[in-house]
Amino acid sequence: MSSRSNKIARLLWLATAIAGTAIAQSFPPLPVAHEGATVSVLATGLHDPRGVALGPAGSLYVAEGGTTEGVFTLPPGPPLTDLSRDRCVMYWPVAPVVGGYTGRVSRIDASGNVSVIADELPSVALNTLIGGDRLSAASVVLIGNRLYALIAGAGCSHGHASEPNGIYRIYPDGVAQPVVDLSNLLRGLNDVKDASDPTFEPDGSWYSMVHAFGALYAVEPNRGTFVRVTEAGEVTVLADLIDAVNQTEGDGDQTWTALTRRGNHFYIGTLGRINTGFAGAVYRLSRDGSQITRVVSGLHGVVGIAFDVIGRMYVLETTAAEVDPPLSDPSAGRLVRVERDGSLTPILTGLAFPTALIAGRDGAFYVTNCGYGCNDRSNFPAALPSLRAGQVLKVKLADANAARRDY
Repeated sequence: MSSRSNKIARLLWLATAIAGTAIAQSFPPLPVAHEGATVSVLATGLHDPRGVALGPAGSLYVAEGGTTEGVFTLPPGPPLTDLSRDRCVMYWPVAPVVGGYTGRVSRIDASGNVSVIADELPSVALNTLIGGDRLSAASVVLIGNRLYALIAGAGCSHGHASEPNGIYRIYPDGVAQPVVDLSNLLRGLNDVKDASDPTFEPDGSWYSMVHAFGALYAVEPNRGTFVRVTEAGEVTVLADLIDAVNQTEGDGDQTWTALTRRGNHFYIGTLGRINTGFAGAVYRLSRDGSQITRVVSGLHGVVGIAFDVIGRMYVLETTAAEVDPPLSDPSAGRLVRVERDGSLTPILTGLAFPTALIAGRDGAFYVTNCGYGCNDRSNFPAALPSLRAGQVLKVKLADANAARRDY
């Protein structure tokens, strides 16, 4: 069986496995805390929450992927007729895509009250055969009083001809204006990702962004692009992560997701791929993007990385090794601590499709939970685009405080 046929078979198996699996309105349940940790729900009712930024007075800002509803399309998809790198089309099984304006950025105060800062942001929903993932605001950063959002649901291949993927400034009145056009950047980039791959993303599916070393840094999962962006909009491509890892390991096409900075290095996690059971890892990347080293293995579906004040790494996994078909278990996510010998100690288990992790100023970690896939599955394809069940969880450790991520 060819690799593409194998992927299609697994997708159909996944569709069959989750058909008729109802998620109750009380979903998701509170995860189980281990190692003396405690967990509580800070906020709920979010629309596919993704990245989180620290705000003043104990507040948080959260990016939301929205509620745009995809369509269910079985194989075969249309032939791959346009294989140009700057095409404005996505192919099956990711497509057909549905463009919308349901993305948001919200503010959560220290008491857990949620207020929408910006809404009607460009969004897209993918083929519900593969989960109907929604993309819009993927990550947020606050620099002083200036709020920035990384938008991943725009661009012409996502149904938005006049609105690019990129970094947008969010003004106090809710207006969102692009600072840099990352769709245009990718369209002119000759990276190593094969444009004939049906999952190739012309506009990218940008996931994480941080503020460090006086600039913004962002990572694109599908094509492994790592960029530095100044507030004036000047963009430098620092690394082709797929190519960099291909040089040392030969397996760089791993879907690059989580991003954080510690000291003079970045740490980047990989989701993995469906044909490897979403086996992921964490890599350490030099500040200039020239050197990359794998530092943690044995992970699955990495979507978040953070550290505590004594230097221990914590990794958020959105799935587990034993989940088959992959991503079919809405209780397989977990937060783990990486010990000095490389072993993994569970801190939280039973997370439902978590998507991001951040270390707060108050010594707690914050996790976005139910960030994708939390649909009403009483019918299949899902009758409702979302249960609007997204959460931000607050996690306190028993023996150390989290190390805040802003610098």
